[in-house]
Amino acid sequence: MTQTIKSIIIDDEQKDRENLRILLDAYCPHVEIIGEAKDRNSILKILSELKPDIVFIDIQLGTISVFDVLSEIDNIDFYIVFVTAFDKYAIHGYQYNAIDYLLKPVDPKRLIKVVDKMYRFKDQIRSKENTKNDHEELYTNTMDTQKISITDIKGIHMVKVIDILYCVSDGNYTTFVMNDEKEIIISRNLKYFESKLIVYGFLRIHKSYLVNLNHINSLIKEQGNYVIIKNGKFLPVSRNCKKKLCEKMNIL
Repeated sequence: MTQTIKSIIIDDEQKDRENLRILLDAYCPHVEIIGEAKDRNSILKILSELKPDIVFIDIQLGTISVFDVLSEIDNIDFYIVFVTAFDKYAIHGYQYNAIDYLLKPVDPKRLIKVVDKMYRFKDQIRSKENTKNDHEELYTNTMDTQKISITDIKGIHMVKVIDILYCVSDGNYTTFVMNDEKEIIISRNLKYFESKLIVYGFLRIHKSYLVNLNHINSLIKEQGNYVIIKNGKFLPVSRNCKKKLCEKMNIL
């Protein structure tokens, strides 16, 4: 007899939650959907009350990323399948990691394969620490391979996320400062890119700066707050952004 897998669907779009529920009911009858959530508060509440085996979760939840929510959960004793509408460049890194992903719109055949994998893993639920480390490793490995496309007056540039040091605001323009000191100027404001890059580990530290957290060497609190970037640049940190930055850098 096939064992039941308890699942939760997390997505800020009701239509996407309904679509996944329909597919699970039709193609994976042994997956029991025990709850749904759509934002930070409902996610934390449902995961504290229920005990799922697997959580289908969208990567971008409105203005926050799934990694922001996962960092608030003390006991991650369930498996995660990421569900995303990212293009092929952004999703490329996930296929090499142990958890798994589904690309929107969800392909029923792909869904069945993912669920079959969960059956194999059902009796091998890892400890909290190992599971959290897996999520961190997933994020790191993904950062090494992910690419995004940015368009300037010269054309479309495919760049690795890990090669972007930070972005600088100049009114309605944003300058991407790259690891090789190359600069790419885009005719969009910084707020636009903040919403797009937050899922990749970028953080707004000042009204004029959006920084790749992977390239911060240190946070200096003397004579005002500022960070030192990998290339030796000093960037200011606003008072309003300091608390969030300290949380992201795990500063006690």
